[in-house]
Amino acid sequence: RDYFTPGSQWVSQFELDGVTCGLLVCYDIEFPENARAHADAGTEWLVVPTGLMEPWSFVATHIVPARAYESQLFLSYVNRAGVENDLEYCGLSCTIAPDTAELSRAGKAEQLLITQIDPTAVAVSRAVNTHLSDRRRDLYQENQIR
Repeated sequence: RDYFTPGSQWVSQFELDGVTCGLLVCYDIEFPENARAHADAGTEWLVVPTGLMEPWSFVATHIVPARAYESQLFLSYVNRAGVENDLEYCGLSCTIAPDTAELSRAGKAEQLLITQIDPTAVAVSRAVNTHLSDRRRDLYQENQIR
């Protein structure tokens, strides 16, 4: 916390080959409202560079797929691997589809993953899984999330 300053913009997006991409950093993905804000803003592919350490590898194996599903987007979790000082980074980088299909998954060692995503799968998945559209947004208050 001594080396980082929280940003003032909740959703950061860019376009890549016609795909709306979003960016979260590390710990941000552990809060469901961050991925959901991206879904609401139209993000189709969320990229999360991170430095997850043991013993929290369950974030990569359980939380990340849940975020892809509940927000109906592709999610690439790009984690550090190896050891530095007394920290053991768990690797486990992955790309997860909106239906939780694991499109790629690294092990604990450093590895290059190349994964193709089909942006049309987001719309198809959102038509089948209607969690986003079924929300009672009329009950939400402006700036309710704190």
